[in-house]
Amino acid sequence: MENLRILFIGPAGAGKGTQAAKLAEEFKLEHISTGDLIRNEIKSESALGREVKAIVERGELVSDDIVNEIVKDKLQTTNRFLLDGYPRTLEQAKFLAEVSPLDYIFALNVRKEILVERLSGRRMCSKTQDPNCKGMFHILFTPPKIEGQCDLCGSELYQRKDDNPEIIEKRLNSYETETGLPLTEFYNKYKSGKFIELDAELSPDEVYKNITQSLAQAVV
Repeated sequence: MENLRILFIGPAGAGKGTQAAKLAEEFKLEHISTGDLIRNEIKSESALGREVKAIVERGELVSDDIVNEIVKDKLQTTNRFLLDGYPRTLEQAKFLAEVSPLDYIFALNVRKEILVERLSGRRMCSKTQDPNCKGMFHILFTPPKIEGQCDLCGSELYQRKDDNPEIIEKRLNSYETETGLPLTEFYNKYKSGKFIELDAELSPDEVYKNITQSLAQAVV
């Protein structure tokens, strides 16, 4: 189909980024991340970009109104996209429904204990912000060849401060209350697209297979 507008929802650790990257490449979709959009807006030095920069530098969260405006501007330039990380609130979801219809909404479901295991085992390359190295490992699933050392560039690996079990559980509880339950209820009643819940505890390949089977009738 000419239009293909997809949304992934799910908590941190559910595998949204992994699935989004593969799907965007195969189906030639623009992978839209609000984090990237905000950073690009700041770099543009537009009036909105300067306003966002000031908010970020104060350590405050960018408001729904501003995020909505940035996303709206982006969606006006494409009708083949994959959203990951937006909407995060019910109000954002309602705004998105007015701005652009969605064809598929995939909810990636994983039990909390599995998410804690996945997130607490992550190790990041200390040069992960370097465009030449995006090393990310997991002590159980994808361990580095040498403990504590990035396979790609040899730099030291570290654990993010927010990747300890206590903080992870608080983040997951917050996600469920503010994002998971409200969006699931909203999209269960959504009329413009197909809402599909997936077992994201399966292997990444199995999850991807289930996603692509759902898109089998989409013509690219």
